[in-house]
Amino acid sequence: MVLAYDMVTPTALKIIKRYIMQLLEYFHDRNNDITTYQQRKFNIPEVDKVLLYGLPASGKTSMVLDYLMNFDPEELLYIDFQDPKFQFRDMMEEDADGFIEANEIELLVLDHYEHEYFEVLPKVKKLIIISSTYYDYGESFEYLNLPLLDYEEFFSFQKRGTETQIFNLFLKQGTLPQLAIPTAPKEQMFQNFIRSHFDESERKLLNVLAHFNGATVTTHQLYTYAKERYKISKDMIYKQIKILQEKGVISFIADFQNSSQKKLLFFDFALAKYLTLSQNFPKQFDTMVALSLHKHNIAFRAFGITGYITEHHHLIIPAAFEGESSFWKKAHNRFPNYKKAGVKKIYIVTVTNSYEFMIENIKFEALPFYEWIVINDEEE
Repeated sequence: MVLAYDMVTPTALKIIKRYIMQLLEYFHDRNNDITTYQQRKFNIPEVDKVLLYGLPASGKTSMVLDYLMNFDPEELLYIDFQDPKFQFRDMMEEDADGFIEANEIELLVLDHYEHEYFEVLPKVKKLIIISSTYYDYGESFEYLNLPLLDYEEFFSFQKRGTETQIFNLFLKQGTLPQLAIPTAPKEQMFQNFIRSHFDESERKLLNVLAHFNGATVTTHQLYTYAKERYKISKDMIYKQIKILQEKGVISFIADFQNSSQKKLLFFDFALAKYLTLSQNFPKQFDTMVALSLHKHNIAFRAFGITGYITEHHHLIIPAAFEGESSFWKKAHNRFPNYKKAGVKKIYIVTVTNSYEFMIENIKFEALPFYEWIVINDEEE
C-alpha cells in the first residue's frame, strides 16, 4: 500500500486499526455459502497459491465460493475488495498478517483484488487471488484463466430442450454464465451486468466497440467514431481500449493475408447485439464461431472477411444459411486464394445445413454449429 501508518497521528492510527480489525472480523464471520452453483469444466487447482482471472461475470467468484464449501469456515478468510466498507479505509499487509496468525487462518481469498494493493502478499498456507486481469506472481503460483461459457457448457446447464432449441437459446442468451439459467429478462440482466462492471464513460465506449464488432478497424477509427457521439479525449479512449483488451472484453484478431489489418472481436455476441443495432444475425453468428475458437485455445487469424484460419491451416467459414450449390460456386471462384494460403481443409459452419465436396485436394465440409464445435477439441 502507498498509505503508511507512520504518516497519521497516534489517535487516528488507533481509529484506523480498530476499523480494519472490525472489517477483518466482518469478512471472517460473513456467510459465504452459495445456494446454487452450476459446475463448470474448470476447477480450482489444489496448490498453495492460485491466481484466478478472467472476464467480468465469467463466474470466478461463484467458482471460489463453491470451492470454499469444502473448508472449515473458521479456517478461511474471504476478503472482497469491492465491498463498500473499503471505501474509506485501506488495509496494510501487517493488518492481514496479524489477523491470519491470531485466528489460525489456513486459506485466504482476495476477491476483486487489484495487483500490488499489498506490497507483499499476506503469509498464509493457501492463497487464492481473484482478479479481472492477469499478473505475473512468479513460478510459485498456479494460473487459471476462466472464460465465459462455450456452447458445451451452456448445453450442460440446460435441464431440458432439443439440440435445436438449446442452440436457439444460446443465440439469444449468449455466453454469460448468469444468463445460461435466466431468472429475469435478458435485457434486464444485460443492463445490470453493464452497470455493475463498467463506469459511464466505459459504457459509452462499449456501444462504440459493439458497433464495430466483427469489422476491420483501427483504434484511431474507433476514436473518430466515438468523439462524434460523446465527449472524450484521444488519450482516454486509447487508455480505455488498452484496459478492455487486458481484461479480455475485446480482442483484435490479426489478418492472415494482411498483417497490418486487425478485426475487432467483442467478448459476447449476444451482448454486442444488445448494445447496438449494427449487429445483424450474420455478424452475430460470425462472432459466435470466432469466440468458440478462442475459448478452445485454438490459435487462429482472420482470413479477410471470409472466415478464420487456424495454425493447422484449417479454414473456418461462418455461413449460417449457405446451401451446397451456392457455396460450391463461391468455392470455385475463391479456390486460387485457398491454394495460395496453403489451406488443407475448409469447414463451413452453418445453422442446420450439412454437406461436403472436394475441389482438387481440399475437402469442404459443412456442419451445423453444434456439431462443428466438437471439431474444436480435435484442433487443441
